[in-house]
Amino acid sequence: MTTKATNINLSSPSLVLDTIFTWKGAGHELQQSNPKYWDSICQLRIYQSYSMPSIIICSDLDEEDTGTSITNSVEGLATLIWRQYHNQELSPHRCLGHGFLFIEHYPRNKRSKRDKEPEDFSLVQFNWDGQRFSQPRWSPLTSSIVLSFIQQHQVKD
Repeated sequence: MTTKATNINLSSPSLVLDTIFTWKGAGHELQQSNPKYWDSICQLRIYQSYSMPSIIICSDLDEEDTGTSITNSVEGLATLIWRQYHNQELSPHRCLGHGFLFIEHYPRNKRSKRDKEPEDFSLVQFNWDGQRFSQPRWSPLTSSIVLSFIQQHQVKD
């Protein structure tokens, strides 16, 4: 008997944004206004709670032709998300501190060749120069840790 791995449910009372995020190329600033670069997409979720910094989860859509992978464009992607949402969903007035946790997520669904392998979560840490994120560093996370991060009480405005 074979058991197929299932993905955890990323719904939460602290979820404040769940959207498809689009960027050009590898996410570099100059590529964003150039129509010659391809579109890349991922599912973007932002969570807010009283006791944690904002949590960003960027999930691969597990479809053909989604452009540059999250891994290969993570610095540019984090910078674009910060620029678009830092005055709203990522505002320091809505959460603890000025930072956020950036989690890269690869679900195991329809395109996965390894049915028994669980989905993959990684915490990505960056350097910040005041303008952009750089030098990403990945640390694996278990689904239990991710659930403990997002299952917090939502911030009230």
